[in-house]
Amino acid sequence: MERLFAPSKILLIALLAMMVTACASVSGSGQYNQTYDFSSIERTAVVSVEGIGGDAARDQIASMFNQALLGLGYSPIERSQINAVLEEQDFSRSAVTSASGAAQAGRILNVDSVVLVNLPEFGDNMSMSAQMIDVEDGTILWSASGSARTGADMTRRAGQLLGAIGGGIIGAEVGGDSTGAVVGGVGGAVGGDILGDRLSKQRQEQAAVLVDQLTQSLPMR
Repeated sequence: MERLFAPSKILLIALLAMMVTACASVSGSGQYNQTYDFSSIERTAVVSVEGIGGDAARDQIASMFNQALLGLGYSPIERSQINAVLEEQDFSRSAVTSASGAAQAGRILNVDSVVLVNLPEFGDNMSMSAQMIDVEDGTILWSASGSARTGADMTRRAGQLLGAIGGGIIGAEVGGDSTGAVVGGVGGAVGGDILGDRLSKQRQEQAAVLVDQLTQSLPMR
């Protein structure tokens, strides 16, 4: 299956590369089940983000994947809705870290596939892996992994630009007009400067570039 990129997506990748070349190195690759019809996936859910502490940080990573999935034509469920449903069903967080448990959670959520994310290394060297699982039989539909190394000299402005570019393109694709791009861009720019128990701007920049790198190997729906 050949993956086709929209002009906006190509522009995003090029701009991201220009922004991080001087202070970061990024690598990643992935494979997908070429016999599977990804157009049959109507709804998906990022049910697990592991290897990183704090609910706020996990929610941020999940949101990055949701934006990337939207840009590829998938319909991801909001993180808050996932948490509410699983809590109502008394489904523990640890139960969704395996393919079988995630598939079960996906059936409860009434989605076609689920996504598992793991960050085994988190710091100046950040590594990330992701899998998409079929909820019917628990088989792996897509798997990707990558890493990003960055120095401490990434600026707040770089984070804002990264968020604005990604948010603006996603906003345009979802909203279908310039209004969507403006809304998405503003939201992304605000997200580029994070404090507290959430991702720092440097970690957010690393994660955003990694998510983009990994999802390039996921087929468009």
